[in-house]
Amino acid sequence: MNFLKITFFKIIKLNYFVYLSLFIAGCENDEQKSIKADKITREYLSATNLPGLSISVAKKGKIVFSRGYGYADVEQKKTIDPSKTKFRIGSVSKTYAATALGILSERKILDLEEDIYKYVSSFPLKKWKFNTKQLAGHLSGIRHYKNDEMLINEYYGSVNDAMEFFKYDTLLHKPGTKYHYSTHAWTLISLIIENTSRSEFLSFMNNEVFAPLKMNDTQAELQAVETDLVKFYQFNSSRDTFEIAPKVNNSWKWAGGGFISTTEDVIRFLNAHTKPGFFKKNTLELLTTSQFTADGEKTNYGLGWRIREGRNGDILYGHTGGSVGGTTYAFWNKRTDTIVVITSNIGRARFGELPLDIFDVYRN
Repeated sequence: MNFLKITFFKIIKLNYFVYLSLFIAGCENDEQKSIKADKITREYLSATNLPGLSISVAKKGKIVFSRGYGYADVEQKKTIDPSKTKFRIGSVSKTYAATALGILSERKILDLEEDIYKYVSSFPLKKWKFNTKQLAGHLSGIRHYKNDEMLINEYYGSVNDAMEFFKYDTLLHKPGTKYHYSTHAWTLISLIIENTSRSEFLSFMNNEVFAPLKMNDTQAELQAVETDLVKFYQFNSSRDTFEIAPKVNNSWKWAGGGFISTTEDVIRFLNAHTKPGFFKKNTLELLTTSQFTADGEKTNYGLGWRIREGRNGDILYGHTGGSVGGTTYAFWNKRTDTIVVITSNIGRARFGELPLDIFDVYRN
């Protein structure tokens, strides 16, 4: 009996200190959390070799942490301002373009489950038909990059021109049966957007997505000199040092990976998708709900949105982006209503546990 009493009181004492520590963590003010987030980020940077990093965090719609580290241009010692410094966001562009699909769907202009040939009759016929929802969920069978397509450095003046890369290729599988990630699928999506909206893709994105969301520092990466654009780097073979990345032109894949943005603009974008307002509730659910293959396998991908498991049962919604000279992480933690956006001006950066550690700082 005495043993049971002692054990009981030990458990009570242990639980007391656990709840006390959680209470103390919850009582941390914004400044204390910022200090902790800054410390975690600096420790990460000391263990890696990145030219520059921008990180912005929002809690319940309010930006609570936003800082730049390293340099936008190493040679010129140009610092990073998360509100102005533009990075290549890679495939986060798909999430941007998915908003255009949501808009056209709400306006009843585009039926996402309708055969795509209703909207792009010029697209070469394939063995099987497929729809826009399958395209946006990487279930269409259209291929991804091959060879050195990421390194293309040629300007494409229209979406139709960019279609030449893949439009005559056979589908990799019967649509709906397999998940196969494809950036090229999003070029076809941008043509669907053009044909249904009767507007050029970039004009539609600027007027219907970026302007309403006050994303003033987001745009397609055009050839014009951009004063707030970072210089792009890549690791050399040893990863111990980095060098200037080769020049590329992303005009062939605006929707799939061609936008530049700031971490604070990405925050604005994601925040607009955390609750009804810009979109109706059912549209938000459509974009962010995982699709399934024909045999019932969950893809953990909606329409331009990835769904991931975080720590402690958290569910994260957003996207990553890898590009020549850029790496991006952009996710919303639904349970804690926290958004973490991280960008670097180097390709194939490894953020590791940094995003989840930052989520933990702002858990309470």
